[in-house]
Amino acid sequence: MNNFSNIAVIGVGIVGASIAFHLARRGAKVTLINAGESGKKSAIQPATAVSFAWMNARDKNPRHYHLFNRRSLDMWARFVGWGGELRWASTDDGAREIVERAGVLQSWGYPIRLLSGEEVEALEPRLRPGVVTAASYTDIEGHADTGAVVGACVERLKEWGADIFFQTRVTDLARSGLDITAVVTDRGEIACDAVVLAGGADTAALAAMADIDVPVYYTFGCTILTESVPPVFENVSVVHSPRDCPPQTNFRQLPNGSVMLHGGAHGRVYDGGSLGQSDEEVQRVVDAVARVLPAIEGVRVREVRRGRRPIPKDGHPILGFAQQVPNLYLSVTHSGVTLAPLIGECAAIEILDGAQIDFLARYRLERF
Repeated sequence: MNNFSNIAVIGVGIVGASIAFHLARRGAKVTLINAGESGKKSAIQPATAVSFAWMNARDKNPRHYHLFNRRSLDMWARFVGWGGELRWASTDDGAREIVERAGVLQSWGYPIRLLSGEEVEALEPRLRPGVVTAASYTDIEGHADTGAVVGACVERLKEWGADIFFQTRVTDLARSGLDITAVVTDRGEIACDAVVLAGGADTAALAAMADIDVPVYYTFGCTILTESVPPVFENVSVVHSPRDCPPQTNFRQLPNGSVMLHGGAHGRVYDGGSLGQSDEEVQRVVDAVARVLPAIEGVRVREVRRGRRPIPKDGHPILGFAQQVPNLYLSVTHSGVTLAPLIGECAAIEILDGAQIDFLARYRLERF
């Protein structure tokens, strides 16, 4: 068992909030530190704010990473809206990709099934998919309101006595020997006996303050929110337009009626980032979605969220204590929304109990 009782968590995205929540629930004294302010908008926002927040284990390879995502997906039940994910192809090549992936996922015990064009239209009558050469539906997938989840975690942490510092920039990590003794910020030093780095795209820069090299880069992320409209889906919660008919788009409806749109590569390790860096690209995404979802034709865009999405070098999470700094716990990942519940629970076990969780062995920093 570790003797860590005063733990600083740097980064209050979905992953950092989950880790802090699980630590505090176990009775640890937690201090949250975040450069921005929860709920405030800025020109460039953290990954949680711009995340499409599709929770899935669909395109997660190899199998150990698929299972890691599946385990966390099963933990989200009390936080999310379910309904499943629908996608289709419009070419023979796209159809082969869907059919092949469905076969792999079924062999792994993942509940995905193939649909015909008629079945797609019956499942979602308001869609206008056009030519459908193959389609798939995965009914265990869903989406989350990440802002609400993070906000709920922060409120519970306040109730549990956590210290919370928003709009606070970390400038250094003070050390004595190998260990970190305080987080140095532009508002002063914050003493601690362990530090969790959950800084998303800033993790590499933060880790460098402790002379740790964390191989993580980031891509541009953008999500577009419309004004509220009546319900657009009968059954599903997330739709992905054909990957073989650019621009590829993803869309879902939030509880307040707003439709969230995303355009560009999604969920790929070395993708080119989202569409949406310019107003023209935003309109291109809106027009593309409106072609298959006429319910949003003429609907005004309410908000465009732009930010950075962290992606470890090999696409898989980096989790655990750094060997060079024994009280520094690293947590950076793509697919943070899907993985947040499991990472939070596992991090609390490893930090407070001194355990080494076996299925996290593949995700240690030392693999690089």
